[in-house]
Amino acid sequence: MIVTDHERLDLASASSARRRRCCVGSENLIRELRAHNLLAEIPEDPDAASGNLVHSAWAGQEVTLNGNQTLTLEDLQRLEQMVLVNWAGDESVYLIGREQRLWVHDGFDPVISGQYDVAYGKNSGKSVLMLDGKTLYGEQDPAEYNDQLRELVALFYYNNPQTEKITVGILAPKLRERCTLAYYDRFEMELAYRLMRLNLAEAAQPNAVRTPGNYCTGCPAKLNCEEVRGLVGRTYNLAQRIEQGEYQIPLGEKGAAFLDNIKTVKGILKALEERYKVLLEAEPDAIPGWRLKDGKKVRMITDAEKTLARAKQYWFSDADFWSCVDLSIGRLQERLSEVAKVRGKGLERKFDEAFGKFVTFTQYGPELEKIRKKKGELEDEPTPDPDRLASDSN
Repeated sequence: MIVTDHERLDLASASSARRRRCCVGSENLIRELRAHNLLAEIPEDPDAASGNLVHSAWAGQEVTLNGNQTLTLEDLQRLEQMVLVNWAGDESVYLIGREQRLWVHDGFDPVISGQYDVAYGKNSGKSVLMLDGKTLYGEQDPAEYNDQLRELVALFYYNNPQTEKITVGILAPKLRERCTLAYYDRFEMELAYRLMRLNLAEAAQPNAVRTPGNYCTGCPAKLNCEEVRGLVGRTYNLAQRIEQGEYQIPLGEKGAAFLDNIKTVKGILKALEERYKVLLEAEPDAIPGWRLKDGKKVRMITDAEKTLARAKQYWFSDADFWSCVDLSIGRLQERLSEVAKVRGKGLERKFDEAFGKFVTFTQYGPELEKIRKKKGELEDEPTPDPDRLASDSN
């Protein structure tokens, strides 16, 4: 079989731990589709590509970042230093590595892998700090019950069984909770390893069940999964019935489950649409009645100085001209960073000092936001069936 994911050797990884816990049968479908060359290629999300650039820069690689990416990198580095200093205390520490992939083997055969972003050790003992950076917006499980971090602990423990204590942390500069930490002793490391092996054994069973949920959006098999298609169809049918007055809109826990399904379905449909774009680009006649059209063209003027001079030739006053201009706050802040030689929080303070009194805000309509579970409450339980919701609300 041809390997398509050379980094992970087409095997399970810690980054898929959340999906594997909630949808045990997903790994079987991925393997089957990959074996028959049917695993749909999903175009890379621009936000994910931006996050990958920031991670590369954080690891020390030479990459070109824009202003926002640079600020995110600096926030990550600042959070890393804060956590490191607090964890180290008065003890000396050393860098174990950055972006290191760890493996578990059965004999000579690789089984599963995972990559941490950065890890440190204490010179005085067998304690380790592992950090994982999250550069995007969106929901994120705290470190104490984060599936990916638990499996990274298991992988590190397998490769370094002498370790006595591991502290893991999530650094998320874009989120309200910018840093969360969790602590594992030897008993918990062993438990994490056994849970990982148990999950892999259950996922390998031929009759392992697939259960759709909001973790489906990151699954490479989502466009070929019958359970996901069923979720899309059932959610759409229930929405139609509500619109037609057959059922009242679900409230309470049923409403929360329905909103979870809506969010999942929107992500799946977006991925499906992107896949059709790729297909039509390769085979223009593949879908009768549909074609790719050119993207929208947006008129832009990039030379403001020459444009102002030309506008004055057409009887524009300065006030007339500037009333037509929308300033880009992001580019203005980037330029201030260059001329004032400041970055990070210092740049934010300098910008507020220089231009804060001229900044106004446009308030958009309210958006739905899922409230994070209380400490110790797990997310992502199996999604209730929308048909069940409909029958219950009847």
